[in-house]
Amino acid sequence: MLKKTAINKATELAAALMEKGTLIAPVKEDAGFNFREISDAKQVDLNFHNTIISPKSAFFPQTEDFVRYQTGKSILEATPVELNIKPAFLFGVRPCDVKSFEIMDIHFSGTGLVDPYWQKRREATTVFGYAFDLDKPAEAEEFYQTLGIGAADPEGSDIFMVKKDNDLLMKAITPRGEKLLTGLNIPSEASADDEKYFDDTVAAGRNFKTRSTCVDARATAKKFEDLFHNTDFWEKMSHACLSCGACTFVCPTCYCFDICDETLFSRGTRRRVWDACMFTDFTLEASGHNPRTKVYQRLRQKVCHKYSYHVRKYGVISCVGCGRCTRYCPVNIDIFSIVEEAVKA
Repeated sequence: MLKKTAINKATELAAALMEKGTLIAPVKEDAGFNFREISDAKQVDLNFHNTIISPKSAFFPQTEDFVRYQTGKSILEATPVELNIKPAFLFGVRPCDVKSFEIMDIHFSGTGLVDPYWQKRREATTVFGYAFDLDKPAEAEEFYQTLGIGAADPEGSDIFMVKKDNDLLMKAITPRGEKLLTGLNIPSEASADDEKYFDDTVAAGRNFKTRSTCVDARATAKKFEDLFHNTDFWEKMSHACLSCGACTFVCPTCYCFDICDETLFSRGTRRRVWDACMFTDFTLEASGHNPRTKVYQRLRQKVCHKYSYHVRKYGVISCVGCGRCTRYCPVNIDIFSIVEEAVKA
């Protein structure tokens, strides 16, 4: 099923989705675009390349309360925080970010240990993928095509959107997407020419040029294994690193978290918060021992996890080539260049 609506009617589409549930969509902010929960349909802005922070927070919030408790003289009263999940619509997600959800699913619902918080949000959310504009060049840091992700790849989306001149073509990819698209009552049916344009865009997206290199998942995994003990290589790659963790916080496939208690007198909250392997105290043990005190050890962990350990264990690189880690690194450390240097080493 393929439907068509005018771009200038996207506000009406957003309003229709808001009547059915929570809408999370790109919003223009001072520094750029980010996915936000929409309170006014006019906030939605599809005139963007990609967001600063990935949309993974729709399923994996940066801060999430689990339990609230109160202590007495001899007892502890704990009340789980109710997980009130409503139908949601994640609108305008670029193909590389859609792919990241599949990678994150491995860890939160695909290994036998299901995280109910992630799983329930995933089950309640309809994903609207959105093709990159093929008339504009990819940003310098992007290399998703190298990892097999097309600029207009509909895989993983429930509904996939392609911009055609002043129109928005929307195709149902899954039964969930078809049910929603039918229920939205969009009056304009797509023509045969629209169908061809949609299919041609998907095909052209497979060959859309981003940064390119020969990155074979299995071969790269072995290469990083061989380089693990090459301290000179890792010190060279990490010499400018500040251990700020910005790369991990904007990354769509980083999933490290910490569980912490925040207390005030006799009351407290136990919550999950994002953490980062680039932080100095990430591996600090209660004994005082820290196995990764040096910056090169932490950068090695991050890169090898994505390009070696994850490939060995799950058969897929834990990176989607979105380029955010390089784009927002204050000292311009480039994971793509690290991979290239590793291949050449």
